Amino acid sequence: MLGMQCLIAAWVFILGSCFGSFLNVVIYRLPAGMSLGKPKSRCPQCETPLAAKDNIPVFGWLLLRGKCRYCNLPIPARYPLIETTCGLIFLVLLYCELLTGADNLPLRLPDHFHVNPGFWLVWFAKWDLSGLYLYHCLLLILVLATCMIGYDQHTPQRKLRWFGIGVALIFGTVWSEIRPVPAYPYPESVRQIAAGFHWVDPVVSPGAQYWTAVSLVGFVDGIAGVIAGAFIGGLLVWQSKALHSVAGMRTQLDAVRGSFLLVGVFLGWQACGMIGLFVLSTLGVVTIMLRAGQERASGVPVAPMFFVALAAFLLFWQELNDASWMIGDNGWTFTSLDWRLDWSLTAAGLAAFAAMVRHFTVDSSDMTLPPASEPIS
Repeated sequence: MLGMQCLIAAWVFILGSCFGSFLNVVIYRLPAGMSLGKPKSRCPQCETPLAAKDNIPVFGWLLLRGKCRYCNLPIPARYPLIETTCGLIFLVLLYCELLTGADNLPLRLPDHFHVNPGFWLVWFAKWDLSGLYLYHCLLLILVLATCMIGYDQHTPQRKLRWFGIGVALIFGTVWSEIRPVPAYPYPESVRQIAAGFHWVDPVVSPGAQYWTAVSLVGFVDGIAGVIAGAFIGGLLVWQSKALHSVAGMRTQLDAVRGSFLLVGVFLGWQACGMIGLFVLSTLGVVTIMLRAGQERASGVPVAPMFFVALAAFLLFWQELNDASWMIGDNGWTFTSLDWRLDWSLTAAGLAAFAAMVRHFTVDSSDMTLPPASEPIS
């Protein structure tokens, strides 16, 4: 049993690292306007095409000892780091979400397995959990790509963002429960508004009948998430006006703004608001602290740190939703106000805080460093 679990873990990590290998191609080629399929992977220094044995995720770089086989120049360590990060995304979510029955998600009764989770994964697969798992893996991969493009001082690509928004809207419309927290406590009459068809599964479970439909609730939840992401992301960039002239910071802020759109449409507006509350307050304090010496902000990896914050949020979403110090789907636990009023006051408070940060920092924003060079689009 232990051997089977280790084999499954190794396979899942390798699968994730393969996605990471492709993500390296996306991060490098998409901002440059290059094709993602051609030419084949090559050394970033001498541009010699890599052999298949040199292109194995993570292990290829280790076997080459971080140097090109042909020109002997060093290959940046960020390539295996991205591959390892994607492998860890698949592996950590496997153990913290898929095999726990989605115990990390709020307002959802976790599935409890009467057999070993490893056996369940192989012989008693639950397709709803598998869908949630892959859905959240996709979100983290898209946000990682967006953040790394911004960190490289390139303008985050709209194609990547719209791809993620489109996928989340389609999946959310067909399967409204994929977002555990609905945008509003809809009455049952509204939940039943859907259009679809019945079909019979001829392959996985021959003879089993399923109902596939598009629902009004799922579509409204997605649109509400997009609106929340646009509001919080725009507020973040507006608040951080003082950092726009810092080298590389503006593209990172644009990446975070685009990532908020993805978070909103994938997870819902409440999750977007909870992450926004933490990110806006933290970055606002940092901006005020760096007002007198903004040159210290040039090396701060704001975009990668946002990815780390999102991954941590996803793993501890249930605990954060119930925490007394964090607003959740029912508002603040220490007030007796209606959740709608709690969230409205919180949004107004974030806007007021952003205005205060902008007021105290924008006057000296472009005095320390010259404007950053024009990013590659």
